[in-house]
Amino acid sequence: MKKLVIVILTALLLVATVVGCQQEPQLTATPSLVIMVESNIVEAGSSFMVSGSNFKSGEQVWVHLEYRASDWRGAVEGCGEADEEGSIHAMIRIPEDVLPGNYEVEIYIGKLYEKELIATLPIHVEAGGE
Repeated sequence: MKKLVIVILTALLLVATVVGCQQEPQLTATPSLVIMVESNIVEAGSSFMVSGSNFKSGEQVWVHLEYRASDWRGAVEGCGEADEEGSIHAMIRIPEDVLPGNYEVEIYIGKLYEKELIATLPIHVEAGGE
């Protein structure tokens, strides 16, 4: 008998909690982001395109590439805003003095000091034509 009373009280408490909730349930499912580079092999001194879709309209999207030169390191970073359809297109220029090799293009969303890494894409830089 005691177990039945506890179960009934627990059920009544759960119903009272749900009934007292004034907010509508919200779905948190988000569509999958699609992000790609135009070509994952580029020449030093050239550019490549990073494209993406299914972002929130107006969301800030950052593209970041760290590279090595003969005697120093550098980075290229750009920011764009997703259009009304949630698409981005960012052109990234590779400096001429980048050493050939494998690098990663990092994609972030958010504001300047509150960025969140969402994807890393491989890219291979070849020596530029002289």
